[in-house]
Amino acid sequence: TGRFGNEIFSWDLSAINYHLKHKIDFRITFNYDKIKNSIIFWSPSKNFVSYNFKNYTEELCRIAQYLENQNNKIYPSSKEISLYENKSYMHKYFNEKEINSPNTNIFRSITELEKSDISFPIILKGEYSSGSSDIHKFNDKKSLLEFFSTNSYFDSFDNILIQDFLNIRMDLRVTIVNDEVVLFYWRKNPSKEWKPTASSYGSKIDFSGYPKKWKSFIMNEFKKLSLPMGAFDIAWDNDDLSKEPYILEFSP
Repeated sequence: TGRFGNEIFSWDLSAINYHLKHKIDFRITFNYDKIKNSIIFWSPSKNFVSYNFKNYTEELCRIAQYLENQNNKIYPSSKEISLYENKSYMHKYFNEKEINSPNTNIFRSITELEKSDISFPIILKGEYSSGSSDIHKFNDKKSLLEFFSTNSYFDSFDNILIQDFLNIRMDLRVTIVNDEVVLFYWRKNPSKEWKPTASSYGSKIDFSGYPKKWKSFIMNEFKKLSLPMGAFDIAWDNDDLSKEPYILEFSP
């Protein structure tokens, strides 16, 4: 596509390094049209498809399904990709699987939102986003509607996602592979004021203090998804670790 991302490049180098280290034969290809009966590792991202696709996850799924239909085993699979940066689908899936996530309302239009009876404060989440981009907090409906009147919101998204506000200054990323936690870290906002916890907003990364009390809870929630690997973003309202945590998002 002519676009380059350091994170994606690192993922690909890691996969190549693994195969070299373990002396596993592999080949690199930039044309997937004729691949059949193979095991495929790829690093899908929005940079993989045209900018014309708002829902780039849908296009990535189409590519994965095409490869699966050619009798390939692909990692990550089309099922996993369906949850990649598509928050409407993800929260519907969470509800279906009874994942303990903050209540999230999905509206098809501003008119539908105007007629709703939602409690404030709330979080507005971008439908196809990552790294805490397109996340906004609103304390009342007036300021929320003013935001829509001055922003071309639907140029980027198809749905409006409104989520109950959690008063947090930190969250926990937990990566799980084959029922084992392989990595965890906290993102901690040093400010007293609320803001997204992504490191791009100034949060500090802390690799200590895994909340063992909630180990079984986290694993049980993950097993509901029936996926071999992935990562949860987890938070506790008011940062009170004695209360049951919420699963904010899932990443494949």
